[in-house]
Amino acid sequence: MNPATPRVGAGGYPQTPAAAKHNPNPNPNGRPSLPTAPDPENRTNSAPLSAPVIPLNVVDAPTQRFYVCAIWVALVGWRFYDWIQVLEDNGGSFYFFCKWVFFDFLFWFSLPSLRIPWLELSSSTVSMVFFGHFVWNWLLMFNIPVPWQGALLGLVKIFYDKELAISEHNVKVSSILHNSSLIMGKQIINILPEGSALLNPEKRPYCLGQGQNIATVPIYFNATVPVEVELVRFDLDTNAQDIVKLSRKEIREIGKQSTRSIEDGNLGIYKYDVPLKKPGVYQLNKVLDEYKLEVQRITEPTYIVPCPKARVRTAQSTKCLGDLSNLTLDVYGTPPLKIVYSRTVNGKDHSFHFQSLQPDGFSSPLLGPRQSLIPAQGEEDFTWARSQTVEVGLNESMNNAGEWQYSIDEVHDVFGNIIQYPQPEEPDAKPKPKHLYQSFVVRERPRATIRGCDIRNPIKVAKGKSTKLPVTIGRPDRTPNIGPHTLTWHFSPIDTLSKSGDHGDVVEVGSFVAKNINDQPSISAPGLYTLRSVSCDSCEGEIEEPSSCLLLNPLEPTLTISSEEIPDKCAGNSIGLRVNLDLIGTPPFRVGYTVSSDTEQNRRETVEIKGLRQQVDLLPRSAGRFQYRFRRLEDSIYSVPLPLTDDYYLEQNVKPPATAYFRGGPQNLNACLDEPIKMEVRLRGDGPFTLEWELVHEGKRKAEKVTDITSDTFTIETPPLSSGGEYILALKSIQDNTKCRIFLKEETKISVRRQRPRAAFGVLEGRRTTTVVEAAQVNLPLRLSGEGPFIVGYRNMNGTAERQVRTAKTANDFIEARERGTYEIMDVRDYKCNGVVSPDANIFDVNWFPRPEISFMPSDAIQPGEKGSKFIKKDVCEGDVDGFEVALKGSPPYHVEYEVKHKPKTGSGSVARKEFDAALGKAAIPLDTVKAGLCTYMFSSLSDNLYNDKRRSEPLTLEQTVHAKPSAAFVKPGQTLKMCVSDDGETESIPVKLEGKAPFYVEVEIKHYAGNMPEIFRIPNIQSNTFGLQIPRQYLKRGGQQIRIRKVRDDRGCQQKTESGGGVVHIQLYTAPSIYALEQRTDYCVGERIGYTLTGTPPFEVHYDFAGKQMKAKSQHTNFRRIAESPGDFTITSISDKGSECRAAVNLSKTIHPMPSVKISKGRVIQVDIHEGSEVEILFEFWGTPPFEFTYIRSTNARKGQKSEILETRHDFSNEHSKVITASLEGTYEVVAIKDSHCSFSKMNIDANNKAQKSLKYQ
Repeated sequence: MNPATPRVGAGGYPQTPAAAKHNPNPNPNGRPSLPTAPDPENRTNSAPLSAPVIPLNVVDAPTQRFYVCAIWVALVGWRFYDWIQVLEDNGGSFYFFCKWVFFDFLFWFSLPSLRIPWLELSSSTVSMVFFGHFVWNWLLMFNIPVPWQGALLGLVKIFYDKELAISEHNVKVSSILHNSSLIMGKQIINILPEGSALLNPEKRPYCLGQGQNIATVPIYFNATVPVEVELVRFDLDTNAQDIVKLSRKEIREIGKQSTRSIEDGNLGIYKYDVPLKKPGVYQLNKVLDEYKLEVQRITEPTYIVPCPKARVRTAQSTKCLGDLSNLTLDVYGTPPLKIVYSRTVNGKDHSFHFQSLQPDGFSSPLLGPRQSLIPAQGEEDFTWARSQTVEVGLNESMNNAGEWQYSIDEVHDVFGNIIQYPQPEEPDAKPKPKHLYQSFVVRERPRATIRGCDIRNPIKVAKGKSTKLPVTIGRPDRTPNIGPHTLTWHFSPIDTLSKSGDHGDVVEVGSFVAKNINDQPSISAPGLYTLRSVSCDSCEGEIEEPSSCLLLNPLEPTLTISSEEIPDKCAGNSIGLRVNLDLIGTPPFRVGYTVSSDTEQNRRETVEIKGLRQQVDLLPRSAGRFQYRFRRLEDSIYSVPLPLTDDYYLEQNVKPPATAYFRGGPQNLNACLDEPIKMEVRLRGDGPFTLEWELVHEGKRKAEKVTDITSDTFTIETPPLSSGGEYILALKSIQDNTKCRIFLKEETKISVRRQRPRAAFGVLEGRRTTTVVEAAQVNLPLRLSGEGPFIVGYRNMNGTAERQVRTAKTANDFIEARERGTYEIMDVRDYKCNGVVSPDANIFDVNWFPRPEISFMPSDAIQPGEKGSKFIKKDVCEGDVDGFEVALKGSPPYHVEYEVKHKPKTGSGSVARKEFDAALGKAAIPLDTVKAGLCTYMFSSLSDNLYNDKRRSEPLTLEQTVHAKPSAAFVKPGQTLKMCVSDDGETESIPVKLEGKAPFYVEVEIKHYAGNMPEIFRIPNIQSNTFGLQIPRQYLKRGGQQIRIRKVRDDRGCQQKTESGGGVVHIQLYTAPSIYALEQRTDYCVGERIGYTLTGTPPFEVHYDFAGKQMKAKSQHTNFRRIAESPGDFTITSISDKGSECRAAVNLSKTIHPMPSVKISKGRVIQVDIHEGSEVEILFEFWGTPPFEFTYIRSTNARKGQKSEILETRHDFSNEHSKVITASLEGTYEVVAIKDSHCSFSKMNIDANNKAQKSLKYQ
């Protein structure tokens, strides 16, 4: 469907198939087809395969497989044929059973040798298939009842439905029993109906517009062919009437529709679709038939109105958070209307609808009583059905920012016409027209505040300089980089503010457009700035506190300098200047000056001053003339140059006293415990020097002094620092050649650790010992103190004892241990100092869990063998239940794997792998005694919860000898011994072969065919493996019996029972054959079966006369049955069997009568059309032996696609060969059953005693 075209729902018109053809979808599932697997004969294998016996270039593989399947189907059909013979004889056939076992064996076991691709079956598969056919043959050929026997027999009867007839030919039973020529002919009576016409009986609504230009309205005609059809149309706006008359072409088309409906069996009911192009209310005005008579019509109106539609009035597309949608929908159609629209907010769709939309004061008669829809003649008023426009206002609060969209989805009118507009999620959907939706962008309202400035913390700016007003613009919960934003503020100059600091009488308004949220307005005039508004995209925002900022212009800074010399108290020379700095401005200050002398170039110096006054001592370390020029003065606001006047110039001649200082200046040093510190000192002055220093620790001072130092440098070395804590090495004084002792302030702090680095093992589960799985890695925890990284030396005392190193980055590191043993920490060092090892925590033991073990539980039946891991189990007989128990040690659960090797006395052995799981320390294992031979159980793999590598040093072995069960079998199984009842001698000897250890005990079962309980004959103490079995005469009875070996036991106590099957020997005691009829009656009909029971030994020969001919038939079973295919006299004269040479003379006669037949309307199907009240004669003709009794029915006339129903059933009699009745009711008359004096035939089951029958009219 084209998404741009509105879809019409109920009341619309079906979509044309043209749109569906443009986008065919050959793969509706959307999945690529999988590649087909190559034929096995075309595959390439890595190993060469044997070629088929018949080369593929002679007969290809599919053809060979077809031939094999055809042969198998033919064998199945032949098998079913033999099965039918067994069923007909109501017995079983050992011959057929052996025959099909041989054929199946030959077919299935020779099939793999042909090596046909896809039919190269394994030996196990062939054996299973052959066993299935073996059981199948046993069920079929011995006629063993099974639940599916009836269904299978019915299936076979479909393909083979033939039986032996009296003429000794196979005839099709269904052709005799279901002979359609016995009942022939039908009489069909049609009652012509009264004509009528009906416009739009389904009362479907129609609409025009929205892509629909024609409304196709059906007119239904019943039993009439009109020659003139008129419709009346009422205008929806003016209620005016005009006549719509069908053209001659349309009338001819209606006649063709009538002809086609009669051919289809619709009995004159048909419809014609009238195309209408104008909206209005339509009714049938006049319908004339071929006789110019007005046809009955129903004048209920049909409404064709303009299709409903809707549009969205265009509104402003940008909204602010909290605004109302203020949207209007215009809905056009026949009220009351219904509109379905959707509202999408940020991709989430919500569907809504309004119904019962109608103008004020409007009332639709469709919502009132039903009779108001059909107005009286001349009082028609349909102006209420005209289309009207209804406005729907949507005024919702838009509380979520983002993208909103209102979209019209469906419009319904009062008649049920539905216009559906395409949805974007539909496949191949086109954009929806703009008048069907309205999109809004709902923006969040911005917020503005001032950060870092208020009245208490004003902004200070130099005069004439500008700064940014610290405005922060944002939105709730996020700060998107969007814009522009418009800011407005109020400004009052600094001299117009009120005493309270608020705006005074002079207020100026300023504005600024920020391109993004980081854009801020520039301000320079001192005064008070207060934010008033912020807006973005016509959305007014909020001003948050603080919203005011005070801007000030401080005064420029000034500097006043005064100085005095600093004299040397010992020599009286000037050693420097003491300068007093007095400042005015905004602290802090920075004063920059340059220093120049005779010995060095100019250098720049800076003094940081936090307050308004500062005293600075200018003390050069070398002698000479020094000049000081102050260049620049800076405060927190201004940076001004100082004039080059004498007010900012100082000069001095300096001869500094002796001094000493540490190389590199004062430092903070870290030292190890019990280690000395060396510090280099620089000396200045006229040597030689005398240097004094002191070492201060915990309030104690230790002074040192060195004299006659002639060099400019000296190294101080402290004694080992044995106490931890803070040490201060201070230079105390220095004396040079002037003999003036100068006190010094140089000092260096030394931090000495209070303890040395220490190493120890941590604990695992409260102990310094652990047990893990063999070869598993375990992390031994370390506890280190000091400053990392640490270097830890350790060894495995049970291993190579070589020192190993672990670099630990943290104080709680670990040592990776993969071997078991005792691990010892030898030494430790942190990043600077050597440490000590805790003597009580330097050892960690690592052990391994023991591996799982398996052994046999002590038992008298298990004895140790030659090797320590080999045991012998007591011998058992084949099939006996036996077992043993094993003991398991380790961590449960356990998983045990073992091999069972079976070695028979002859042939090749077999190996089977088995496994089991055990949750406890003991498990029972059953022994395999199914086959005889030597069974060896070898336990080669054991795993538990901890170990799963299945290693074992030496396998545990158990051996047991399983003795074969003894067997006894007839040397000639299946042998049949024939005897007569009159014979009194001993029975013949039946040779029996025994296997096992003598002496033997044998039980023989004698089962009589007569169905008595079997008798048991026991033979003890048989000393040899061959034996001649003789059955005493008292165990034999007249008829057939079979001898079967039931049980055998040897000297070992092993025995074998045979419940069923096995070899048998048959013994027959014969009597003279005889024949008896199954039924005492002598009259039969064609198609019936004549059955007899035969006594004697099959096969039998039956001699009989039929239709003047002498015939002979053979029967393989004790039942003799033939179907009567034709009338005549049937007489059995004699019978003989195979077991005896007697031939018994009999005289059994039967008479076979022909089936009666009937014809209605000369055996033809005659159709007669009559008007209501007329009558028709129906002729019945009979063949057979009078009197006749027949049953006929009247059923509905057959129509296309409908099943005929029986309306009434009638029985009647006739002593003649014909009969005439009259009928006036519509329907199909036919005979369903006929009966003469001997036979009957029926096409359906009829209750002859039904007392609720309807009577027919006779005249």
